[in-house]
Amino acid sequence: MIQRIQTVYLFLATVVIFLIFMFPLAEILIQGVIYTFKYRGIYEITADKTELIIEALPLAVLYGLVMFVSFISIFLFKKRTLQMRLSVLNILLLLGSYALAYYYIYAAFKGMDTVINPGISAIFPLIAAILTYLAFRGIRKDEKLVRSLDRIR
Repeated sequence: MIQRIQTVYLFLATVVIFLIFMFPLAEILIQGVIYTFKYRGIYEITADKTELIIEALPLAVLYGLVMFVSFISIFLFKKRTLQMRLSVLNILLLLGSYALAYYYIYAAFKGMDTVINPGISAIFPLIAAILTYLAFRGIRKDEKLVRSLDRIR
């Protein structure tokens, strides 16, 4: 049902993940050269061009998968146990995306004198994980209510 609060949480989580595709995750400054870390990889920004230095296709696929699972979970309101499992999977994927983003930034520039400025979208996976957890709690509450009503009958 669309009017359930967990549906709103899942929809907001989907929107927040979609915003990751719009904004850079971080800006990296190394010896006067600016690099931008987006969902597709690390780009070197010069005066005349923007060049992809390190491709991060697994991170883009992971964010796409998280957005897809979150969106599909909205429409599984009749299958609450599956919806709860997908929510837990989504939270784990979001935490894995943080680990993967950390790997790309620090493995690419280890041993260099870097200044990393995280962008606003760096906290979006955390916000989406919190929203997904809130949706999970609402789904679990509904499931407990339905089971308690089954016992009464």
